[in-house]
Amino acid sequence: MTEQPHGHTFEILHRDPQITASIRMTVAIARLAEAQGGGFSELWKYARQPGVSVEGQSFVRYHTFEEGQTDVEVGVPVAGRPVSAGRVASAELPGGTAVATWHLGSHDSLGDTYAALDAWLKEHDREPDGGAWEVYHWFDLSTRPDPSSWPAPATWRTQLIQPMR
Repeated sequence: MTEQPHGHTFEILHRDPQITASIRMTVAIARLAEAQGGGFSELWKYARQPGVSVEGQSFVRYHTFEEGQTDVEVGVPVAGRPVSAGRVASAELPGGTAVATWHLGSHDSLGDTYAALDAWLKEHDREPDGGAWEVYHWFDLSTRPDPSSWPAPATWRTQLIQPMR
């Protein structure tokens, strides 16, 4: 781990590919929270099916941001290769070298953590290798996604993972 002057700790990870069940969609940024909420509700229903085994925390991966919209994926790691159902499809979080950091608290200032991550990449002469993702350690799909039951945003722990070359 390396501590940086912008207040974040960064860790270089060497990841194995991770099989996921996910929903990928292109949505207007203004409707992002609504789309993610709907996606997690669908994943919760999917995860309750016999034979589906969730193997980690829920994530959101941003593939692109362009002209007021984003290509976004909501998902969860699973054991084995999931069977597609509705919008839920089998996917994979990539293996390889990545850098990770933590965002603590509400997502109102998540952009600052992404800026610190970008600064770290530049300082270390590294480039992103695909879209980053956020791993949500403050809720999981063992219970129905319901914002009214989530912990206070001040207690949220979100890990940002950025593949790099």
